[in-house]
Amino acid sequence: MSSITVEALEKRFGSFVAVDGISFDVREGEIFGFLGPNGAGKSTTVNMLTCQLRPTGGTAHVKGIPLTDERGIRSIIGIVPQELALNDLLTAYQNLVLYGSLYGVSRVDAKRRALEMLEAMGLEKRKNDLVKDFSGGMKQRLNVVMALMHEPKVLFLDEPTTGMDPQARRMIWDFIRDINKRGTTIFLTTHYMEEADYLCNRVAIIDEGRIKAIDTPRALKRQIKGEDIIQIQVDEDERLLDDVKGIPNVKDALYANGMLKLFIEDRDGLLLDIATVLSGRSIVSISSAEPTLEDVFLSLTGKKLRD
Repeated sequence: MSSITVEALEKRFGSFVAVDGISFDVREGEIFGFLGPNGAGKSTTVNMLTCQLRPTGGTAHVKGIPLTDERGIRSIIGIVPQELALNDLLTAYQNLVLYGSLYGVSRVDAKRRALEMLEAMGLEKRKNDLVKDFSGGMKQRLNVVMALMHEPKVLFLDEPTTGMDPQARRMIWDFIRDINKRGTTIFLTTHYMEEADYLCNRVAIIDEGRIKAIDTPRALKRQIKGEDIIQIQVDEDERLLDDVKGIPNVKDALYANGMLKLFIEDRDGLLLDIATVLSGRSIVSISSAEPTLEDVFLSLTGKKLRD
């Protein structure tokens, strides 16, 4: 059974096509990820599915409710936008209770839920502090739990951990998993490959408004199993990528953070040719590697995920 069904959904802004006729479904109870770089169409898709933008074409249903029934959809969804939706002049506790009341939650239930959410996010000791005194990461954590005050059936998370430190990001990940285990279907947009790999049951890779592939993270990574990957820790110079891409059977190359990654079709003598081309450069280590979702994105689009 599907919680979300999308058919040929499109959004144009004048001559610019932000979302180009995409179709997919989100199954009941899964965490479904939209993985792609900034500007790929992720947020525009979320804004259409949450009735903040009207599609130019196509159709979509959330829990069987068409996008034309805005009130019906808004009553069953929670939204965590990229922009914070907090009142800085209220306390954390007051923000949650107010938001719950706006969605028709009784005052008694709103107070109870607020305390539960603050404890789950490790903010219970700051419940009576004004939000203006919170750090950016604390505000983002509060922003996430606020969308759950009315216990939505479907939760939309648009880049929920952008700008967070690793510890705060991991706390959000664990919280998302816990909410999902309780039965909430989750639609997540991200440009962090680790986030999609860790959280999502299935991932749609989107670029330039089009979906390039949809599958489980494991199945997506298996798509490039025919290619071996060699990682080489080496100093970069302006000719490094051009030199290694010229080696026969090196299909592509990527350099980031001191690591050269070569996508190869193995052949006799290939390693010797690579060593010859890299001679004179400072090589720290050479190892084989398993493919990542970023490797899948590179294979499908020809560019890095954060380009």
